[in-house]
Amino acid sequence: MPDAPKQLYVEGNCDLLLHDSIAIVGTRNLTDYGKKYASIFAKRIAKEGITIVSGMAVGIDTVAHIYSMKEKGRTIAVLGGGFNNIFPKENTYLYKQIIENGGCIVTEYSPDTPAYKQNFPKRNRIISGLAMGVLLVEARYRSGSTITARYAIKQGKQVFCIPNKLDEPTGYSGNYFIKNGANLVTCPKDILDFYNIGEEEAIKTAKEYEDIYELIGMLPISADELSKLTHKPLAEIEEALCMLELECLIKHVAGNRFVKIT
Repeated sequence: MPDAPKQLYVEGNCDLLLHDSIAIVGTRNLTDYGKKYASIFAKRIAKEGITIVSGMAVGIDTVAHIYSMKEKGRTIAVLGGGFNNIFPKENTYLYKQIIENGGCIVTEYSPDTPAYKQNFPKRNRIISGLAMGVLLVEARYRSGSTITARYAIKQGKQVFCIPNKLDEPTGYSGNYFIKNGANLVTCPKDILDFYNIGEEEAIKTAKEYEDIYELIGMLPISADELSKLTHKPLAEIEEALCMLELECLIKHVAGNRFVKIT
């Protein structure tokens, strides 16, 4: 990077800095939609041993860190201040959890440096710099996450965006980057396929839920209908549908129904 930091302070598992990673970033004012997909992508990508990088802010960043650890994955948080000035303070517990779960905290600032507002846009170049690519979940116009995506482009990294409603303020930047050439993604498999990762997991999932998967075709079918056809509890069907959807083997359509992706 032409604007590389002069030094990095690292606490925790510094070996993670040499591992493949994906950055997941987004708005502090996340919606239920953003929380859902940030958690899905973080869990599935972490399951493949890919480290999740984010900025430990409230909102999408926090969800990305937490859900990457739910799959026994590792995560890197990049701070906008020193280790002795965690911001926001409510994420001090998350800071400790990241370290205890084999992750690491990174900053270019000495331990006693306050988390000045002007530090955060600058730290975003480190978030994108550490990662193979950046996933933008939700972001408003001219947001910090938008800055991260622009840094990624400048650094020659891939930008992945989850599409959103046109009238949703937190969907603006994702839709903008898609319109201007970013990778549109609708499930974690889209990112994993880009890097040729995780094909075995999709095959494994299809076989594990084969009886249900084979009943899903091009005509939409509901969880209730699948439960009746297989004589399995609805909760078991919904779990199978969730796993099949995560692998981009099926998709959710109108009327709370599902179709197979060919």
